[in-house]
Amino acid sequence: MFTQLSLLDGFAIVIFWWIVWHRWSHQCRGAMPQLSEEKPNLSLASPRVSIIVPARNEEQSIERCVRSLLAQDYPQLEVIVVDDGSEDATGEILVRLAKGDSRLKIIQGKPLPEGWMGKAHALCQGYHQARGDWLLFTDADTHHDPSLLLRVMGQVISSNASLVTVAGEQEAPGFGVALVNLAVFSYIFMVSDRRGFTEAGSRQSLVNGQYVLITREAYETLGTHEALREYSSTDVSLGYLAKLKGFLTLGINGGEALQTKMYSSISEAFRGWSRSLVNGMWTALGPGRGSVALILLTIGFLFFWVVPWLTWLDGLGKNNSSQQLVGFLQLLAVFCTLWMKSGNFLKGVLDLFLIPLSYLIFMVMVVSGLTGALFRGGTAWKGRIVVTARRLPPWKPEASRPRKS
Repeated sequence: MFTQLSLLDGFAIVIFWWIVWHRWSHQCRGAMPQLSEEKPNLSLASPRVSIIVPARNEEQSIERCVRSLLAQDYPQLEVIVVDDGSEDATGEILVRLAKGDSRLKIIQGKPLPEGWMGKAHALCQGYHQARGDWLLFTDADTHHDPSLLLRVMGQVISSNASLVTVAGEQEAPGFGVALVNLAVFSYIFMVSDRRGFTEAGSRQSLVNGQYVLITREAYETLGTHEALREYSSTDVSLGYLAKLKGFLTLGINGGEALQTKMYSSISEAFRGWSRSLVNGMWTALGPGRGSVALILLTIGFLFFWVVPWLTWLDGLGKNNSSQQLVGFLQLLAVFCTLWMKSGNFLKGVLDLFLIPLSYLIFMVMVVSGLTGALFRGGTAWKGRIVVTARRLPPWKPEASRPRKS
């Protein structure tokens, strides 16, 4: 027999289920379209695509990436890889691959100038060698299904979008990486808006930097990556400025056709995500407000992901039926959120049990990232200090610009 629930208990349950509804309305209702299963019949007259890959110390992944790009069945493409001062065997691997295919061009990156972010500088150098009508920026740790570009271009050609991003699957080579990824992508799911990305009036610009396709005309209007040289979150900044200038955007769920192995170990994932979380907030809000916002969000999500378990277990231990009910209804809301995120019922169940530990790791990442960035004046990655010198301009979008035929 349940004892009477307090007003505070009822309020807590309502808040949790309001969050479920809010996430469903912004992430699942009208979510990004799926990648078409049909291959369009595109001819040699199709727009030429220049694929540009920045590579710095990528000896473990670069060959797999480049081979998957050269295996694309799109009729008009070139692949440009910018070796951004690699200190491992990346350059040797690229030279060997280039001997077998004339479509592959290797660029030896110039030293990083003061005031530039490394990725922006590498991509800008690739652009200067590109001949395509469309530019595809993709990372060295990605793997592309042979028909991915063909199917994406088939959907793009029938739209007015000038910038397209494709979401794919993340490979986790071990339990530790999977645990870190669970917290980070749950965080991204909670703060982003898939529906808003395609809406011209929405400032939502969370592009997937692992696959960004943009027309040359839009890219040059934005000022190329030179205009992004001082923004630490290069990819999101590109999407934001494109929407600010009125260019129409399109998001596609590529599923397993695009796979990314961002990190090979939990320590690498910890350092990488610590950097990215701080860079994203500092670019959007500046170091001061960005740090405060990241801390507040982390605390807020701690209550959402972890407190329901504590409530339910405490009620179980005290044999308090009301407390058990509150905890159970909150856990059910958490499960529904994780199910929405993954789209898989069984994975949602597994994530429900893993999310408390995962989010505790997330908290440590945030503290570590903010502490290191504040003491160093920026975040560290691959031997470089990334300094967030600028925040994004105010959201005052221009009139929409349909893509030129």
